[in-house]
Amino acid sequence: MAPRVLFTTVYKNDDEPYDYIGTNSRSRWFRFYWPRIQSFGLRFLKQNIPELEILEYPTWEEYLRKLDEGWDVVGFSFYLNETHEILEMVEAARARGINELWAGNYGALTPEIQDRFDRVFVGYAEHQVAPYFGRRIEKVIHPPLIEYLSTPFGLKLNIYGILFTTRGCGVGCKFCQTPCFAPKPTPIPLESIERVVNYYKKNNINVVIIEDENFGANRKHADRVVEILDEYDMVWGCMARADYLREKIEEWVSMRRRVARRDGSARRMVSGFAGAAIGIENLHQERLDDIKKREGVEDIVETIKLLQSHGMGTVGYYMIGFEDDTVRSIDEDIKRVAGLKLDITQICVLTPLPQTQLWNEIQERYGIFDHDYHHFDGKHLVWNHPHISPKEMEEVLDRSLKRVYPWTTPLRTSARVWRNAYRYAGLQGLKEVFSYITRANSFDFETKVPRLLV
Repeated sequence: MAPRVLFTTVYKNDDEPYDYIGTNSRSRWFRFYWPRIQSFGLRFLKQNIPELEILEYPTWEEYLRKLDEGWDVVGFSFYLNETHEILEMVEAARARGINELWAGNYGALTPEIQDRFDRVFVGYAEHQVAPYFGRRIEKVIHPPLIEYLSTPFGLKLNIYGILFTTRGCGVGCKFCQTPCFAPKPTPIPLESIERVVNYYKKNNINVVIIEDENFGANRKHADRVVEILDEYDMVWGCMARADYLREKIEEWVSMRRRVARRDGSARRMVSGFAGAAIGIENLHQERLDDIKKREGVEDIVETIKLLQSHGMGTVGYYMIGFEDDTVRSIDEDIKRVAGLKLDITQICVLTPLPQTQLWNEIQERYGIFDHDYHHFDGKHLVWNHPHISPKEMEEVLDRSLKRVYPWTTPLRTSARVWRNAYRYAGLQGLKEVFSYITRANSFDFETKVPRLLV
């Protein structure tokens, strides 16, 4: 008889899901809304090991009721700032006589809590978990991952499929946990990628967001992924390094302008590359060099401007609170960031994370005073900064987010989307974009059973 295994995320504190964008906006009404409604990691596990059961963002009561069904193993997938809630869930599971508890995802990298679990998985765990069920995974199958972009008014603006083409990153930035979690980029098989893209297409989902930490880490593989997306007439965007994007932007834009596929058949004009997310991190070269970013500031800025010159969407990730930062210097730097006029700007306070080089350096030089893991979310100062107090950092972060994300930003982004639709496909393009709204608001995102490929 197969063992009974439950994998769960953290429980929800309230009815509102975590919002990827909301933490970076200080406007209640003039912003986009991107809720986290599923666990990508657990969906991959369930797709590849169907015997296990998953529970995503339950209430505390739902979690307790699930425990009472009886399990041989309960596993927890979580992030560092969710640690305290996970430990509550661990206590509840122990109290109900569940003897074997597992931990995974980035939250499981924290050495101080690892002894609370019977087994800790580091990295993407399909191959590690499968033998427990007598399985061996030859090729990872990509599950359907369908999400939406919404507004604070409840009107959904778009529906899209999430796509991972490789998992892991080999760059080795010293602030990042991935060098410990998954230091070698591992490609998802192309046949698996095409299979899930075909699923999206059959379900009338024409937009794909590539969530790789570093799309293009495997150049040949990435080129073939782009061809697959083009063959299926997908609108798509990715997160990638500026040096790779500079090589590819003109090529991808020219593909978007083509009226026929490679086989000569007509293609939808509202399709192709639509934009990218870039880790800017900072606008001082010495800081990029120190964190081992391995990119130039001016190259990053030029790549952003090149994307914008073609009407492409831009998302940027930026960090404040380096050791030589002051309140005044951050205010000056943020003026320049705001001048980039990105569609979305994520600003994070420099935060040392367990098992990173940054953690070791900051602990040794300055000390980490805050051990409330809720504050290790990129929005709090948790170490003894030489020039800025935690209160000052809170104020400068709030001021920075207001500056880079004024109320006009979502209006400007929306105008660009509609303008591009008309530019590439005229009235038909406008109808296509409007249809995204209709599809998003009629799609059932709250299915009781996760969507899987069969």
